[in-house]
Amino acid sequence: MSRMRPEIIMIKRGPKRLIMGLALAALFLLSACALVPPAEDGIGTDNGPPFILRPQNEKYFREDEWVRIITLAISNPDQRDKIWESIPSAQRSEISQSDFLRYAGFLNDCLPGTISSFYRATDEESETMRVHASKSEKQLTPKPSQAAFWWIKARTSDLREIKFAVPVTLDESGIPYFSKSWLQRQASLYDYVVLYLDALSTGSGPALSSLLRHNLDVRTDAQDYAIERRVKDLLAYYSTNVVSGRGGYRCVEMMPGRAVFEELLLTGDTGNQRSRTVVFTETGGSYRADEKIPQILDQADSVLFFREQVLFEAGESGVRILSSSSIKLLGIPLSLDITGEDEKGDTIFRVTWPGLEVEALGSCDPDSLSFDGMIRQIHVSYSRFETGSGLRPGNSVHELYLRYPFARENGYLIQDTQAAVSRTLAVQLESDYIARLTLIFD
Repeated sequence: MSRMRPEIIMIKRGPKRLIMGLALAALFLLSACALVPPAEDGIGTDNGPPFILRPQNEKYFREDEWVRIITLAISNPDQRDKIWESIPSAQRSEISQSDFLRYAGFLNDCLPGTISSFYRATDEESETMRVHASKSEKQLTPKPSQAAFWWIKARTSDLREIKFAVPVTLDESGIPYFSKSWLQRQASLYDYVVLYLDALSTGSGPALSSLLRHNLDVRTDAQDYAIERRVKDLLAYYSTNVVSGRGGYRCVEMMPGRAVFEELLLTGDTGNQRSRTVVFTETGGSYRADEKIPQILDQADSVLFFREQVLFEAGESGVRILSSSSIKLLGIPLSLDITGEDEKGDTIFRVTWPGLEVEALGSCDPDSLSFDGMIRQIHVSYSRFETGSGLRPGNSVHELYLRYPFARENGYLIQDTQAAVSRTLAVQLESDYIARLTLIFD
């Protein structure tokens, strides 16, 4: 890490104070990245003297000096105006002073405690952050490939070490500057998340509904109802599981178009505080929160119907397929194949009808078209097959979200592990429509 630091010139009365100020300035130039507490930083406190920050090369702040300036702005809110004025105009020409103050305040919220050090991110860490920025936002200037990434570390009052990554946007000559597009994208996303979490904290359904609909084209009743179902389930989850209020969350990662927030969970044991993370993204002005909230499969959706008749009967030990009843209801299968044996030597077979495929374990005779076994998986791809709640291939994805608002966050796998036989509904989508439903029995 470079040892270069912004020079700090103290304006004092009396030779003793001047010598002390110069000694502190020399200390910063010789030190590594570790920072001293703000009161010893050579920056004046509320009643202290004015100060000037100056690039060592007398022209512009270099990359490590730039990060140092950011840490000073975080730690010294009463001196942010003067820090702004000390930045060469060419390095701050794209943003206003209010943009800078807003950015410093946001970083201060993300790094509670005392800043202890800063250092450049590894190549692997930097590449990960570039990918996040590139995926979420295509109109950034400069491009993510032209940005550098640094970690700032802080120590909280309870002695926890936390860190936060800041992007350093560079011009074509590698000189740091404040990019308007980078700062605005981060600020707008941060503001959205704060409003979102405040709505959940206060239990405001209308406010939360408005935020979920922001820049969203709601085209169908199913989509409208699905949004309201998500609002209802979010409010219920947060009221019983998440610490409310601004002290209950912290931004732990922020790049244009992507933010990660840590939320404290309600627990009975104050000495064992648990947390969860929520990822927020923004693309083209539309925002999305990835709320990984468990979804439990409704019993009705573990049963398939064909022409309003139950397709396969469920019992305490599982779901059974029997050739006599299946052929009577569905007709002669397209194929019946033995695919192997399990560890006990039982036959694994697969029977297929148009739009329906069943894998089971039991007995099978392809020559006589006879089979009897316990079903392991059922795949349906035709709309004539549906679950007990009416979910079927061809439905809009919003019909799924109406039943399971957080299906996306759960990888489109909805489970019920409480029954004697675990059941999972897997949903495959194509262009926001259900292409295939799979029921898995373990």
